[in-house]
Amino acid sequence: MRIAVTGISGFIGSHLAQALLEQTNHEVVGLSRSGYQSQNPRLQVKTCDLYSLLEIEEALKNCDVAIYLVHSMSPSSRLAQGNFQDFDFILADNFAKAALACGVQKIIYVSGIIPENDPLSDHLKSRLEVEETFRKSKIPLLTLRCGLVVGPNGSSFRILDRLVSRLPLMVLPSWTQNELQITALEDLTKILILSVAENAPFGSFDVGSPEKLTYETLIEKVARLKGLPFRSVHFPWIPLALSKLWISVVTETSRQLVYPLVESLRHSMVVQKPLPKTLVIPFASVDEALRKSLTKGMISLPMTRLPKESEKSKVQSVQRLPSPRGWNMEKIANEYMRWLPLFMKPFIQVQKEDFQITMKLRGLPKALLILKLSEERTFETRRLFYIVGGLLARNSKKARLEFRESPDHTFFIAAIHDFEPRLPWYIYKFTQAPLHAWVMRQFGKHLRGIEFERN
Repeated sequence: MRIAVTGISGFIGSHLAQALLEQTNHEVVGLSRSGYQSQNPRLQVKTCDLYSLLEIEEALKNCDVAIYLVHSMSPSSRLAQGNFQDFDFILADNFAKAALACGVQKIIYVSGIIPENDPLSDHLKSRLEVEETFRKSKIPLLTLRCGLVVGPNGSSFRILDRLVSRLPLMVLPSWTQNELQITALEDLTKILILSVAENAPFGSFDVGSPEKLTYETLIEKVARLKGLPFRSVHFPWIPLALSKLWISVVTETSRQLVYPLVESLRHSMVVQKPLPKTLVIPFASVDEALRKSLTKGMISLPMTRLPKESEKSKVQSVQRLPSPRGWNMEKIANEYMRWLPLFMKPFIQVQKEDFQITMKLRGLPKALLILKLSEERTFETRRLFYIVGGLLARNSKKARLEFRESPDHTFFIAAIHDFEPRLPWYIYKFTQAPLHAWVMRQFGKHLRGIEFERN
């Protein structure tokens, strides 16, 4: 069996890949943004940008099972306009489309526990939307909804470890009384290996140690195992916004990562949909899982990192906009090209000739941007244009603008990927970049107006 593992150099992916190589006869195809040279004949590592549908299709060729371990809370470009929910959606939609095109027989998605009868945080809403995106692809799906995954160098546990190490007095907000069931990394790895089997079940199940505890108890256990005193004071009136800020500052972790995670702490993360018998294993105790996380280092896969290309000032801009009923992406794209010069009148002109679109500043002989429709990569639910020239863009084979429809047809994504501005970076950042985002928001208002008039 040939198994694709996304994020193979990451926290879960590296441990899973090593276990698959050591405990099974399966071939492993690792997907990574960075380039690696494999030193094991059963491990093939493919450099793959998950924002590129074409690259994912190349990576998933001849794979039987695809394991999805990706969340987009850390930006992959120098400038990333948009929120992590929309980035997550694009990644999942690309992955589902590529898996379907390549004949993948099963997708296994590692998600988070989704509390029932409780308004979800944006972080958990996004995870649920990813799950729904995979489900609507019609590929058999197994979703493993995990509590806090505890293991060496895991981002969430690293934040907890730094809090315990750096704060002589722990001020405990109300969310520290919420319950959770952790998931030991080794346990998750064992369950994932069982999930790959042809007779493994499909559906959505929760994964967590049988032992329930509060976040306060978890923090106290980490302090005790590190040999540190646990001094705390309860202060339930601390707002969540302040918790997010001080956790980011104290742990020196980016707000893009911390804020969504902390937002989810207002939920209790306890198992509601237990695993079926075929996936049940003897779970490690909480103390055992914490001890291994504190004493073990990252594993080393049999692969060597290739020299990294020089970093470029790439831009990604993603907007989620309303889709008028009955409109496909061709109509959306045509409406944008028709609306833009009217909205920007008298400054912008848009000329359309065959499959090429030229945007000009009135009175200027040279084009600002030149877009060319990709006939091969365009279909009813997606309209793709490569940015092939213009005064505002550097030459890039991958720079592109796309209009992508959601599976439920209620919204679409307008996105720019791999764009390299010609303007000096700090001029671009405070002029062209915010102008583009503002124009797209106005286009969204225009589309809402069309739908309102129809009603």
